[in-house]
Amino acid sequence: MTKAAADTFREMLERNREIGRNLDRPGFPLGALEALQGWQRERFSRTYADFLSTDTDGPACRFFLDELYGGLDFRKRDEEVSRVAPVMARLLPESALDALADAFRLQAISLELDIAMVELGPDTDFRSMSTADYANWYRSCGRRAQREAQISLIRELGHRLDRLVRAPMLLRLVGLLRGPAHAAGFGDLQEFLEHGLHAFRGLADTERFVETIYRREWRAMERLFAGDDDPYADLLTV
Repeated sequence: MTKAAADTFREMLERNREIGRNLDRPGFPLGALEALQGWQRERFSRTYADFLSTDTDGPACRFFLDELYGGLDFRKRDEEVSRVAPVMARLLPESALDALADAFRLQAISLELDIAMVELGPDTDFRSMSTADYANWYRSCGRRAQREAQISLIRELGHRLDRLVRAPMLLRLVGLLRGPAHAAGFGDLQEFLEHGLHAFRGLADTERFVETIYRREWRAMERLFAGDDDPYADLLTV
């Protein structure tokens, strides 16, 4: 394992912990953030209804929705990670640390973009807004370079996880840690790792799964910045 892999893992973890601390500052529109994330999860569920309806693709799709974009529950899990991070950095292979760093980086980018949107209109009823309303907020927020980085990172993380699940020793190790991790108070972290690995191991065609997500999200982003008020139409055919 290189020092760079461990350092990047710790850096991404601290980035997310800092975001979590900022959510608790006085006056932060936490309700608006939760509403926006709820709206977006519902949109993801429609955009990937084909994946969610299958036994092979559904678990991996739900992992992205629930674990990497599951709302504000990340704070408890990330505090667990911070307590056990030194042990993880010593014991986990570099490939696993790289994947974890990417997962935390993706979570941070997604949160930062959502926070930027709600801070533009903290009193907005994001959960009940139309797609056209969302498109206007999205364009007002801007940050195209960060949006592109977010989508590219989804693709990179998907391929990293695919390579990682080909290491059976790692899968067995994570499974064996289930009982001890829960007993020690690290249950959320262990379940996060196990769910992700097993979800990707069960994919029928990882290349198709990852590249389809990349194409759909990139197409939607381009439509949004081009002024389209219905950017998610017909994405199931992309």
